[in-house]
Amino acid sequence: MRIFVSSLFADFWVTLLAVPVINSQKIKKVLKIVILSLLYLGSFAFGFVGSYLFLRGSDIFIKTTSTDENVSIKDTELPQEAFTVLLLGYGGAGHDGGNLSDVIMVAHINTKEKEISFISIPRDLWVEIPVRSDKKEYYKVNAAYAIGSDDKGFPLKEPQYKGEGGAATLSKEVVSDVVGMPIDYFIAVDFEGFRKIVDILGGLEVNVPVTFDDYFYPVKGLENETCGILAEQISEFHANYSGFELEKQFICRYEHIHFDKGKNHIDGETALKYVRSRHSDQHGGDFARSQRQQALLIGLRDKFISLDALKNTDQLFNQISSMIRTDLDLATIKKLLELDGNIKDYKVSFIGLNDQNTLVASKSGDGQFILIPKEGQGEYVGIQKFIRIELAK
Repeated sequence: MRIFVSSLFADFWVTLLAVPVINSQKIKKVLKIVILSLLYLGSFAFGFVGSYLFLRGSDIFIKTTSTDENVSIKDTELPQEAFTVLLLGYGGAGHDGGNLSDVIMVAHINTKEKEISFISIPRDLWVEIPVRSDKKEYYKVNAAYAIGSDDKGFPLKEPQYKGEGGAATLSKEVVSDVVGMPIDYFIAVDFEGFRKIVDILGGLEVNVPVTFDDYFYPVKGLENETCGILAEQISEFHANYSGFELEKQFICRYEHIHFDKGKNHIDGETALKYVRSRHSDQHGGDFARSQRQQALLIGLRDKFISLDALKNTDQLFNQISSMIRTDLDLATIKKLLELDGNIKDYKVSFIGLNDQNTLVASKSGDGQFILIPKEGQGEYVGIQKFIRIELAK
């Protein structure tokens, strides 16, 4: 069930929830804190919900097993010191594997210490996912959102993993098992929304850590292009190659992208290519992607600190609201608006899971490249200990 607040009934909700009038300066201050802490990914749901919910309303909310539109503000309490938000970026409509999550992060926000830690989860991490009520199967963690979204392909899932909130609930539970902490909230944005966000902000300055080329960045819409290759030769390709080696034979499906080390001003489309690139010899793979995502997040932070980014709130919200999903409820948003502090007061850190600390490369039974914990498949004690140590620093 979707929690829908139409603009026609916005005043009704304001009255019902007894929301106090918040002056524009207070809103601006609080929204900057919220945006910094949760919305680096590009899903500016928190900030815009905070202001628009009480002024206009929107339909970005989804109902999950952890949300209830009937909960009162009085009964809703944020954790005393910290809470977590799962942030997902996915391709969306028109992309091959549109509901697979290319970006998976847990934002750990400590409001007492004013610390924000982003925990990057590699998309190739091999995890168990409950695909039916009596069975779990191993998939890459980026499939959790897709499986939760696909009731036809996975009709035997438990009820809480079905419907509009199923993807959020399933993703939160799977990631929670890995990191060893409850996931309080969920925000997802598709890449079209991400692209528009960056463009409306006028682009970003990103500090690229390494000069790199990727000659195999997929061109949207050409996923099945045969590139003029004869059917007989295509059959030979399928007989001799598999996986990405097979895909590389169809060179017209890809484009060459290049980034120079140092400061780069990038627009929305370029930002997407920057964070999604996977096949560079100099800076490829999941771990390099995590580094690039961090560089982009820092660029977003700097943009908000140096610019009154909220001046384009109307345009931004109207264009991307349909591309954002969150399980935040109205009462929790009200509590979040009461958080105090200054955007510059928060210490931001990044925690990356990689083969230098907790993971090792492996192959699945069907030959996929995967990452598993050093302790063994499905054993997350080492990962959880590493995260706790990093959070305590």
